[in-house]
Amino acid sequence: MRFGSDVYSLETYDVVVVGSGPSGIAAAIQASRKGLSVALIERGGAFGGNMTSGGVCHLLGGRRWDVSSQQMVREVGGLFDEITDSLISMKKAIDPDTIDVYNNNPFGWYPRMAAGIACDIEALKLYLDEMIQASSIKPYLFSTLIGVDVEDGRVMRAYVSDQGGIRAFEAHSFVDATGDAQLSFLAGCPCHKGRDDDHLMTPATLIAHIDNVDMDEYVRYQNAHKSPKLIEIIKDLREKGIWTFPYEIFISIELNDKDVCMLNTVRQVGVDGTDADSITAAMMDGRKETSDLLAIMKEYFPGFQNARLRWTADRIGIRESRRIDGRAYVTLSEAENGTTYEDTVVRSTYNFDLPDPLRPSFDPMLGSVENPDVKRKHIGINIPYGCLLPKEISNIVACGRCISVSREVLGPIRVTGPAMMSGQAAGLACAFAFDGNIDVAEVDGKKINSELRQVGCIL
Repeated sequence: MRFGSDVYSLETYDVVVVGSGPSGIAAAIQASRKGLSVALIERGGAFGGNMTSGGVCHLLGGRRWDVSSQQMVREVGGLFDEITDSLISMKKAIDPDTIDVYNNNPFGWYPRMAAGIACDIEALKLYLDEMIQASSIKPYLFSTLIGVDVEDGRVMRAYVSDQGGIRAFEAHSFVDATGDAQLSFLAGCPCHKGRDDDHLMTPATLIAHIDNVDMDEYVRYQNAHKSPKLIEIIKDLREKGIWTFPYEIFISIELNDKDVCMLNTVRQVGVDGTDADSITAAMMDGRKETSDLLAIMKEYFPGFQNARLRWTADRIGIRESRRIDGRAYVTLSEAENGTTYEDTVVRSTYNFDLPDPLRPSFDPMLGSVENPDVKRKHIGINIPYGCLLPKEISNIVACGRCISVSREVLGPIRVTGPAMMSGQAAGLACAFAFDGNIDVAEVDGKKINSELRQVGCIL
């Protein structure tokens, strides 16, 4: 795809990172710290992806509640811990170690969910800005990838649309941190999307933030009724014809400020995150559904009588879209069995969290949500370096939720902590490739594994 005279500027870097969600921001920072010049391209107006513009400021997958020791355990380390520990020290995030997980837990409906780190979105935006400004990263906001040139199995140029027209970017390596494998897809790499039989994807969510909540009353009700998701209230409302949504559970998590909550209840079926018309409709439907849901909450849910809508997210939350067809692939069986690899570059201990595409309250891997005390087998899932490498292109490395795994395995690796680790792995791959004058496809994953440990990641 050659734009020729339409290009108003040619930019050259060691690495171009497309997408600035958890994996992209980590890839850019890690590559910069290894001395590379980095372009960070983001289509929105803030860095952080779903952590910021998507409203999901409950950062999951970096810590785990250990039932046997009754303690929070760090599971990712690296940049995840660096960022969250900094926010905690600034009192802009909640330290999971300080939460009374059984008696007063507004930060998650099970003790294990309290391991998520609730933070202040504006503080996170500013912190990421400052990290970028203190590095060799050149930021490009309001910049959308629109095409690539490929020659002999390598990306030669990436084209980005911005307010000035079209820019072209050249680099030794390119990082696909788009979530939707957009860079790999435009480069002609084969991808999987959704379920193999019908290509349907897990529901999407437009996140909302609400305030004026009485979380003490809500938590008292949860504890007294052992009802973390208000299933019995919703069932009664459905029988009365009041609750008409396709989901059966309620999810609201207090954020850094008391009585301010992230509403993660809406589950939108049939949304295709790779289709502009679909996500346009989902944004509009999500706002309407949030308004309808809030009206019901105010009348029937304990603690929400005076709740007020503060904000709906600037982008729809997509849990699943494209995954690259990679040089390695992790099956569900391998994940369940905890298969290990010498070149493991991502590890997750998070749940298999990927609801059924048509039944938003049912997760095939987690089973029923009606028993809040169900015991779950703890699994450590390992991802080898080849899962980050698309088959067709030798100088792209992918990270985040578009890597090469079975869709069931997407659940545990798509959340913030593992996504950040995959980004650090991608950044290190670019550094090894640049130093050795080779492509990322030729980098030894065992070297990345070793270096990840040295920079504080937990493998």
